[in-house]
Amino acid sequence: MGLKTTRKNFTEWELKHLTRPLTFDEVWELGKEKYRWDTQDLIGIYEFHNLKTNRFYVGSSHHIFGRLKSHASSMKTGKHSYPEINEDFRKYGKDSFVFNILTYCSNSQLRKFEKSWLQTLSEKETLYNQTELNNWDTAKGRWIRKRW
Repeated sequence: MGLKTTRKNFTEWELKHLTRPLTFDEVWELGKEKYRWDTQDLIGIYEFHNLKTNRFYVGSSHHIFGRLKSHASSMKTGKHSYPEINEDFRKYGKDSFVFNILTYCSNSQLRKFEKSWLQTLSEKETLYNQTELNNWDTAKGRWIRKRW
């Protein structure tokens, strides 16, 4: 898998940031109006990584940069849905987290690619959201994904 999208044009900001990890501060900048509108149609899989604990969170979104900003905001306020992320953010600080875009995909490929990346990373690393992978094929897991 690689960075693939059907988009033909990218903004200057995207070209500069798409193929490298983003710092917490760079993700925080994504909340600015000009970036939000320019990047709203990028669908795909992302992850963020705690460099101190070597733990990962893998997710998918119909608007990747907006979702990364949402994660950063919830981490900053201590209200992320995963308590371990809140604890690690408090303990190690914002500089211990980096954000990456794993792949772009179509809307129809989103769940398949997310599961694939969750499985791939869970074999090598510790996931913050391992329960999502464990519950993927259960009724509860399907219900949660439909709410997204």
